[in-house]
Amino acid sequence: MSRIDNRITGIRFDDQKLWLMLADGRSFSESIKRHIRLEKATPEQRQQWTLTDDDHGINWPQLWQPSDTGMVNIWDIEQDLMYEQALQALQAVQWNTARVSQTQHELVALWRMEADINNGGFLQLLGNWGVENFQVTLRALQTLGATQTHQCLQDMFAVVRRFEDSPEHTSLSDLPALLTEAEHERLQELDEAFWDYPERLSRLIVMHYGQAAA
Repeated sequence: MSRIDNRITGIRFDDQKLWLMLADGRSFSESIKRHIRLEKATPEQRQQWTLTDDDHGINWPQLWQPSDTGMVNIWDIEQDLMYEQALQALQAVQWNTARVSQTQHELVALWRMEADINNGGFLQLLGNWGVENFQVTLRALQTLGATQTHQCLQDMFAVVRRFEDSPEHTSLSDLPALLTEAEHERLQELDEAFWDYPERLSRLIVMHYGQAAA
């Protein structure tokens, strides 16, 4: 099994993309349009870059205040590619999760988690994809060792768990109207805790699924 070493060793630009060269010989690209400051920067400004301390991110100090993760980082780029490939595999089998691999199913579930909770909160995730998808997400987080994110999602589900034992069937889409004000406030608090990303999920995802595929 080859060893992945995704430290950034160099970059280059073409008309539309930023290219990252990695220590293990791979290269990845990112659309310049995804980063408005890079898109508007001059060629000279684009060349004034520095690596983060861990060599996994890039900062442009003239364009924006440097951060530990960088304006651009390889963990996010690789994670996005993994998500895209898993979604394409699912689309190819008419969105039937039973017909994709376990890895692809887990990556789709993790993508849904990030996309929906960041967009509309936990109730959107549960309403769009259901409890079975939620359970796959929990298993994936546990496998990744994302203990804080796993606990956050468990706490979210605990708010609505009482409806599992309801004598009448409750549609997940009805939950927003059925929750108390206190329950909505608790979910808002947990959504905000998720948005803070207590763990670097992209790094955990790339380390786990990338090494498994290497």
